[in-house]
Amino acid sequence: MARIVSKRYLFDISSRNPAAFPLLLVIWMFFFAGSGCTSRQEKEKSEAPLSGEIFRNPATEYRPLALWTWMNGYVDAVKLVEELEEMKDKGLRGAIIWDIGALINPDDLIPDGPAFLGPESLQYISLALTTSHSLGLDLGISSASSWNSGGEWIDVPNGSKELLNTAEWVEGPSTIKLELKNPESSRGIAKNCELLTVIAIPQNPAKVYDPKDAITLSASVNNGRLVEWQVPEGRWEILSFFSCNTMQPLVVPSPNSAGLIIDHLSKKATELHFEELFSRLDQISTPQKQMDFIFLDSYEVWEMMDWTPEFMREFEDRYAYDPRPYLPLLQGFYHSDSLIQDRFEADYRRLVSNLLIENHYAKTVEIGEERGIQMVTEAGHGGSPRVEPLKALGNSHIPMGEFWNRQRHWVTKEAASAAHIYGKNIVASESLTGWNHWQHGPTDFKQLIDIAFCEGLNQVVFHTFSHNPEIAGKPGFVYHAGEHVNVNATWWEMARPFMDYIARCSYMLRQGNFVADVLLYYGDEAPNLVPPGRMDPNYTPDMPGIFPTYFYDESKCPHCGRPKPINPGNLQGYQSDYINEDVITKTLATENGNLVLPHGQSYKILMLPDRKDISLEVLKRLETLIFNGAVVIGRKPERSTSLKNYPASDQEVRQIANKIWGDCDGEKVLSNKYGKGTIYWGKSAREVLEERAIPPDFQVTGIDNTDLHIDFVHRQTESEAIFFLSNSSEKQEKISGVFRVDPDSKPELWDAETGLIQRQVEFAKVDNGLQMEITMDPLASRFVVFRKGTSGINDEGLYHNLQTGLKDQLNSKVVYPAIDLSKQWNIAFDPDMGGPESLKLDSLVSWSELEDEGASYYSGSAIYTREFIIDDDVPAVNLEAFVSFEEIQEMAQVFVNGNDCGIIWLPPYATRITPHLKQGRNTITVKVINTWNNRIVGDLRNPEKIPFTQTNARGKFTSNSPLLQSGLLGKAEINFITKK
Repeated sequence: MARIVSKRYLFDISSRNPAAFPLLLVIWMFFFAGSGCTSRQEKEKSEAPLSGEIFRNPATEYRPLALWTWMNGYVDAVKLVEELEEMKDKGLRGAIIWDIGALINPDDLIPDGPAFLGPESLQYISLALTTSHSLGLDLGISSASSWNSGGEWIDVPNGSKELLNTAEWVEGPSTIKLELKNPESSRGIAKNCELLTVIAIPQNPAKVYDPKDAITLSASVNNGRLVEWQVPEGRWEILSFFSCNTMQPLVVPSPNSAGLIIDHLSKKATELHFEELFSRLDQISTPQKQMDFIFLDSYEVWEMMDWTPEFMREFEDRYAYDPRPYLPLLQGFYHSDSLIQDRFEADYRRLVSNLLIENHYAKTVEIGEERGIQMVTEAGHGGSPRVEPLKALGNSHIPMGEFWNRQRHWVTKEAASAAHIYGKNIVASESLTGWNHWQHGPTDFKQLIDIAFCEGLNQVVFHTFSHNPEIAGKPGFVYHAGEHVNVNATWWEMARPFMDYIARCSYMLRQGNFVADVLLYYGDEAPNLVPPGRMDPNYTPDMPGIFPTYFYDESKCPHCGRPKPINPGNLQGYQSDYINEDVITKTLATENGNLVLPHGQSYKILMLPDRKDISLEVLKRLETLIFNGAVVIGRKPERSTSLKNYPASDQEVRQIANKIWGDCDGEKVLSNKYGKGTIYWGKSAREVLEERAIPPDFQVTGIDNTDLHIDFVHRQTESEAIFFLSNSSEKQEKISGVFRVDPDSKPELWDAETGLIQRQVEFAKVDNGLQMEITMDPLASRFVVFRKGTSGINDEGLYHNLQTGLKDQLNSKVVYPAIDLSKQWNIAFDPDMGGPESLKLDSLVSWSELEDEGASYYSGSAIYTREFIIDDDVPAVNLEAFVSFEEIQEMAQVFVNGNDCGIIWLPPYATRITPHLKQGRNTITVKVINTWNNRIVGDLRNPEKIPFTQTNARGKFTSNSPLLQSGLLGKAEINFITKK
């Protein structure tokens, strides 16, 4: 964005007097226990109708969470309590404790803390649990130090495993005895290996292999030695296959918390890990006071051929054939029939995915439900993916995606689709991760959060809220990646409106069901992916990190670069969900021509991937769905995706397909009726929707919206249609929108920035619903709520027209001339941060452009003051007065004659000042806060001076790093608009 070119406590018991900690901990716990517990009514799901009061004052459950990083496990108990109190004060829901190692720690700046879940660690966790409970906050904890479940309690038999092999060449005819040795992996000689099978393969230089030509020798192995084998004539390669421990440790644990990751494919390993986790947490918990969440971070395990002791048996049970003759295909050999190889490899990958989902993710849900604890699971595609992500995310209590700031890592749509098809109401996302340390603030963050809201997000989880002991200084300790939403942010004192905005949006976006017309079946491949619909519009090749060559390739996922599993074509104005084999075969049904799910989701059409193969189970279910009235788009399949029951399975696919598709060939005949339903082949989803007279759900006219900067998401309750509209561009847009809603309903505009509702709205009935003209200010959003019963009375306190946008109203000088405030300001800085005590400004320019070095390198808050005159002829009774600024970097709080007029953080950077004006001389004071960037850079440019800042992330900056614009910029004036 242009923006970047632009209570203290007496004791620090963790760092000053560790021995005093146990006694003081008891004191703290006694204090909080005696203060009583806030009622958690937000945990009880309510079916109450949409509430304007809850919208204005959202309950805790709708507020943002944060990943609370305890860097190196080091904790300051006093600051821990203070941070939780600040979370409450600024409007967060709570935090997820994330014990993690410092990836950046120059000069050992961050001390080593205790072992995760050890006795001392549990004391800190207990304090956090007691404090959060007393404050009415939710608290969770990561399932391991860093990520990938595991710890020092995981023994080798329960650690992760892989398939490896050794190879020996022998000549025949001869008699041999061969001693078996442990194989090698990319990490050296493997350990703790168990023999699976031994196979002899006749020599083939091209490594082309057919199982019927191989000889299995497993029965001839005894105590690691191959008993005598009569080698047939020719040259033979003897392949010995083993299951071996990878010995992979936790990824970035705190220094005293090392240990193995578990075998995620093993139910026993998952049970053992969580039994240990909860046995330790039980020492500090009660049924009334326990963790609300366990967080399972993204699955990032070494790339390998995954294995587990039960793999062979599970494979035979599920696919009805022995996998052992096919194992060479996983180790560099090629089947003479590539389709057979593809099918076996697909069966292998599907089983890895299913075991990981069933024995880890689903098992953790089962464990959590026994204890009343929710599993927040970041199980989608990313890292080194193994899973079919929709099923993995569906096997959680709260599916979680991620979206990054100025990076391509956006997978929120995946978590949202999983939530919608599996009946989960909450869609979480690791939010605002990135490497832009202290360059952006809430204004920039809102742009990205709004885009994610349109992808389905309704639970923000900040990445990250870094815990900062007193010794950390400012901006303090941070994880290597993340936008630092914590008490050390310069703008933290002004954060409440930002948090309230997120909470109001989350409340609205959890109402009813998501509205979409199209279901996209993405096949039965594992791993698989749901590509993002939209991403950060600011991501460009000059951002930190590696900009991928595939980013602009429409056929590939911009997040990971893998081919998109299905291409839905242009669906602008329509919404869609992705769906998997699991939901199609188990819960998807047809009702009145729609595709429906038990929890109320409904869709008009289902689209298949453009493939010649299909899951036989899915095809069988499609036959029933279409016969009962479903509309499906897709090419006629010719074969199964699996080797199960091959080749009979292919014949069954063709038989069923012939019935469904009939004469439909995708060229001359583009559709076929089957029962009550229709199959299409050769038409796009949009063409089918138009043919069936299904207009767009929301259609924008009057502007070029090919980049979807005017975006939407639609939720439907029993009595309301709720549309969230977002303008993610930095310019104002005047749009005409047609909403596909009940023509007898009436619109209301709900403003999440203020919590106010406008019920006097101009609209018109049109053929496809209701039409409205709306002016969207830069980076603005609106909720449009359609209901049949509306009072038509605007909320008290609504002082401008939400439909026409504030910017145009401020720019209209016909009501009364504006008062120019662009010159003659006094500005005072904090000398403790290197700023001058005061300066006079002839114009509003960036601090970074001032000659005074203390001002140009300043970070923190500065106070602007000046006087202005209100003439006696100002008809105040009939006018509303707003002070407005051309631009603010980053946030500002306005006072007129000593009265607080509110915090400004969004364009058009204006706030109402009417009640506080008086005729004659008035004083305006503006407290403005920028970000940490300039002070850090200034310290680096003056290495001979004592620095004002301290952080482990200083290495991200240099003396040549640019200074960012700061303060009030450009024009400032008082504008008058007609009172509503």
